[in-house]
Amino acid sequence: MTVRVETTIKKEFTAECSPSKAFAQLADISATMGLFPKLEKLVNVGDGVWRWEMEKTQAGNLAHQVIYAVKYTDNGSTKIHWSPVPGEGNAEVSGDWVVQGAGASSTITFQSRGHFDVPVPKLMKSVAESLIVPELENR
Repeated sequence: MTVRVETTIKKEFTAECSPSKAFAQLADISATMGLFPKLEKLVNVGDGVWRWEMEKTQAGNLAHQVIYAVKYTDNGSTKIHWSPVPGEGNAEVSGDWVVQGAGASSTITFQSRGHFDVPVPKLMKSVAESLIVPELENR
């Protein structure tokens, strides 16, 4: 039996670099690993598809590892989008990086939406949410 945990994360921050430099850094998927300290493994599956394997989380007897794959696309200058690859892992995640600005300063918006299937009885949904959602929001 599984329950589905839904989450939406939106963050905005500034970077002291040009928008083109910020975009180039974010478009290099393997270079973004440092932005996600709870990432255990990032696998280049090919054709713009990457599999994310997060560190296991645990609360008492409940342990869970989020694994999902996404396909990346971008417009070449301001937006990087990822969409879920169905059937890969135990979650489906989509989202965007949007880079705006001029000169030596950029505003970067990160938005991610996902649902995560956690193998627990329905009565434990609130426990699963308290385990998964804070972990995702703090990444």
